[in-house]
Amino acid sequence: MLLLAHGLRRRGHNQQVVCLEDEALYHQLAVEDIPAAGVRRPLLLGVHSPRLRSRVRRIAEEFGADIVHAHTGNAHTLAAGAFLGRLPVVTTRRVDFALKDNKDNAATRRKYTAPGQHFIAISSGVRAALLRGGVPDERITTVYSGIDLDRPAGGDRSKLRGEWLAGRKGPLIGFIGALVDHKAPWTLAEAAPAIVERLPGARVIFLGEGECRPEIEELQHRYPELIHLAGWRDDLADCLAALDLFVMPSKEEGLCTAIAEAMAAGVPCVASQAGGIPDLVVDGKTGVLVPPLDRLTLAEAVTSLWNDPPRRQRLAENALRHVQEHFTADAMVEGTLAVYGRAASNGE
Repeated sequence: MLLLAHGLRRRGHNQQVVCLEDEALYHQLAVEDIPAAGVRRPLLLGVHSPRLRSRVRRIAEEFGADIVHAHTGNAHTLAAGAFLGRLPVVTTRRVDFALKDNKDNAATRRKYTAPGQHFIAISSGVRAALLRGGVPDERITTVYSGIDLDRPAGGDRSKLRGEWLAGRKGPLIGFIGALVDHKAPWTLAEAAPAIVERLPGARVIFLGEGECRPEIEELQHRYPELIHLAGWRDDLADCLAALDLFVMPSKEEGLCTAIAEAMAAGVPCVASQAGGIPDLVVDGKTGVLVPPLDRLTLAEAVTSLWNDPPRRQRLAENALRHVQEHFTADAMVEGTLAVYGRAASNGE
């Protein structure tokens, strides 16, 4: 959303972000000089609160909004309740989770099928999930989430390798992302012994925090030489530069911009064939795909790729071109503006 806001500002579009005033985003918007209106978290009813709906309608009216863009599931619920029939609503859907069954729920059915709204799917996998949930095809546009190509570039390869390899000779295999269920990070941790059996000296590192950390910690205690939890970090370029391979073992995934950032940094990728990942990782062309939750196949794919340097180089070069052509912030902004134009011209 921040990348989109910067892109809209550079193109001369007026905008205002509405978000909770007690969240970090609200303060970050002030730092980056992006107009924002803070709202309080309702004690009762959440995004269904009539008072909150009235508040955001008033903000939009005072700003003179032509379109409302929702960026999360809760924001979509709020926007649908507050603006349908008043302003066009565009919703970016970022996950490939199945939509709630709306056959017997009028409110949910209206949220996804009522006129006056359009959906941006960040991948073909997300688009397919929306279609399965009953959203009309003509109301869905695929616009890939883009990245700032400068963010993962130019890292210092030597800065972290010594610390993370801890005396081992490598390769250094990394996961970067939230340690949450749909990303299935434990699959990579469970694959670590098989990887090291085939690649003595390898080490697997996890960067991020989340609900699945205890599961990975348990495996780390069993295999302390093989697995390292580095926690949350903000030095992305140095982290990526230190890695030899990047692995994303998700069982569900909207797209995964962490993969795009690894590709932009030139790190060869192995990922699961889940959700929108195949839009990024084209098997055998820009990376290697494996079935979700299959630790042995994952270990074999990592081993095979590491043992074939010319293949690694070819995949990394193809991946960089793929990201540069399709997954930039500018491409995302232009695609989003095209959706705004259609929504406005259709009165929706």
